[in-house]
Amino acid sequence: MKRKGLLDEDRKRLYIVLESLIYILIIGYIFFMNVNFWSVMPPPMFLLFSAIFLLRGIEELKEDKESMAYYYEWFLASFILIMFIISFVNELLKL
Repeated sequence: MKRKGLLDEDRKRLYIVLESLIYILIIGYIFFMNVNFWSVMPPPMFLLFSAIFLLRGIEELKEDKESMAYYYEWFLASFILIMFIISFVNELLKL
């Protein structure tokens, strides 16, 4: 299956709206929480980025189950969560 962009015409409206909402939350978090994005990614950023890939995996599962491409999206979401846990534990150990 070909990779779909955010506003691809083949995507269902529900997935476009949900993914757009997550992107708006990310941008809002960067601007309104006064976060220096390039220094450290705070916990909500990890969770929002993993939510994007989890949503894309769910979309792949519902729309094209035969290609099994959803495993890649879920692997990436779990990898981001594992990196969050490692960085969180690292920060706890520094205290």
